[in-house]
Amino acid sequence: MSDTIQIVILSRDRPDYLKKTIQSVLNQSLLTAKIKIIVSDNSEKSEVKKMIDRYYFDSNLKYIRREPPVLAIDHFRLVISECKEEYLVLFHDDDIMHPDYIETMLPFVQKNVAAVGCNSLVFKNDLEKATYKPHNFQAPKTFTSEKEFLEQYLPGSGWLAPFPGYMYNSEILKKIKLKRVTARGLYSDVLLLSSLLDYGKIIWIPNFLMYYRLHSSNESNNLYMSEVITMLNRMKHNGLGRSNVLVIMLRCGYWLKWILMQNIKDIFQWRNRTVFKFLFFSSFYLVSKASFWKAFFNRHTLRYFFKIKS
Repeated sequence: MSDTIQIVILSRDRPDYLKKTIQSVLNQSLLTAKIKIIVSDNSEKSEVKKMIDRYYFDSNLKYIRREPPVLAIDHFRLVISECKEEYLVLFHDDDIMHPDYIETMLPFVQKNVAAVGCNSLVFKNDLEKATYKPHNFQAPKTFTSEKEFLEQYLPGSGWLAPFPGYMYNSEILKKIKLKRVTARGLYSDVLLLSSLLDYGKIIWIPNFLMYYRLHSSNESNNLYMSEVITMLNRMKHNGLGRSNVLVIMLRCGYWLKWILMQNIKDIFQWRNRTVFKFLFFSSFYLVSKASFWKAFFNRHTLRYFFKIKS
């Protein structure tokens, strides 16, 4: 009996992007596994439903409307709780799946691991003009500890396996209950994934099996400092404390972004003055450390190299 993979496309008011995503999932090349495709529509408007009714009314696709729409974290919980299959993919409605995604990923997730993440090419508007690769491992990388996994999110450590590209062991995913994950933001995916390591391994493979779309409404463009602080606390819990140079770089990067987002009228409030002091004194400390310059050049040199090669 063949395995069954449930692919849930998480959708919210992006019918034009969603149409291309659905087509990429329907075009999967694997014939030895059964694929169940679900569009979980968490939209405010009805444009997604209209598009589904028009183009996919007779396709092998199940449509679920979340009405009224729920918070992103509750949407995740619903989708995970509803999964009846052994393996689950939570794909985003603005990304594109490579035709060989299932065929390549399935053998890795069958190795009794919690999740497998793939590599991807990043693009904005034109798929043919993908610019760089999120991570640079040349062979499959297995993570067995949360510390080792979280280190990949520090500056200069290379890029990451994009969150929508993961394939999960559903049984393990249901165990974590999203207890560390907040409602939304840049690090909600990191907190979810790091929780999985309590129950099994995570593998990153170097194959380019999806295209990650950059646009103005990407959730990663937003900054929620409460979630950043939760992330930093997880790092500290795993031995990546405030004295670590790369952790200081990470903190500086996000506090700088936070400062730049403030209203100019509030720039001299006590909280902003405190952040200014932290950034000022930290900058002098960092430039005196060789590890800072190594991370700096690793990040920018690799990004330039990937853009040239792509």
